[in-house]
This record gives sequence, C-alpha cells and structure tokens, in this order.
Amino acid sequence: MSDAVQPMRGPLAIAGLLVCLAAPFAWIATLNVPWMRSSGFAAWLLLAIGLALGGSAAKHDSRRRTRVLFGVDAAVVALFTFAFFGLARLPRSERAPTLARAPDFTLADERGNAITLSAELARGPVLLVFYRGHW
Repeated sequence: MSDAVQPMRGPLAIAGLLVCLAAPFAWIATLNVPWMRSSGFAAWLLLAIGLALGGSAAKHDSRRRTRVLFGVDAAVVALFTFAFFGLARLPRSERAPTLARAPDFTLADERGNAITLSAELARGPVLLVFYRGHW
C-alpha cells in the first residue's frame, strides 16, 4: 500500500507517546493510595496502553516517524521500569551492619501511651523500627 492510500496513524503514535509520558504523573497522583503507591498500578496501566497504541500505529504504518515514536514509547517504558525497580532498592552496604544497644528512652506509641525501652527489654527482645511514612 502506498503512503497516499495508507491511513494516517501518526496521531495514534503521538497519543501513545503522550500516554506513556503521563505514566509517572499518574503514579505521583496516586501516592495517597498505599497499594497503588507500592504497585504503581496506574502508571503501569498507562504504560501498557501507550505501548499498545504506539505498537498498533507502528504495525499498520511503515513510515519511519511512526516507528521512531514507537521506539521512544519503548524507551520510556524501559526507563520507567529501571527507575521503579532499579533505583528504588536500598543501596548495598560495604560492611555488615553492627548491632548496638540503644540508650534508655521513653516515647509515645501510636496510641499516645508512654513506652520505656528498659521496661520493654525486661519483657524480651525489642526491635526498633522508624517509619518515615510516604513523602
């Protein structure tokens, strides 16, 4: 089929790219929903839709610009995958962590009750966890 007769798929390829580029913003918009923040569901859904749109355009339109746009879609997905899985992991420690005994303290728990470390140690081992929440 010649270019003159071939249906225009350029707008579909551009829409696919825009949907892929909107994926990180979808993740940011859903940070207040814990399961969506940790899974990135909204972002992954938009990336899949963007890839499907770009792939469909590239499949039916053999022009170079349409295939380049699909390549950019794939690069955005690869970059997001690297950022989501690669950059989110904890850094490696050069040395093994050393255990240390914390000084005695009294703090409020999640219900506002005073908790003293020495009293908790008398009942058994204690694990201190500092939860920063989400940003």
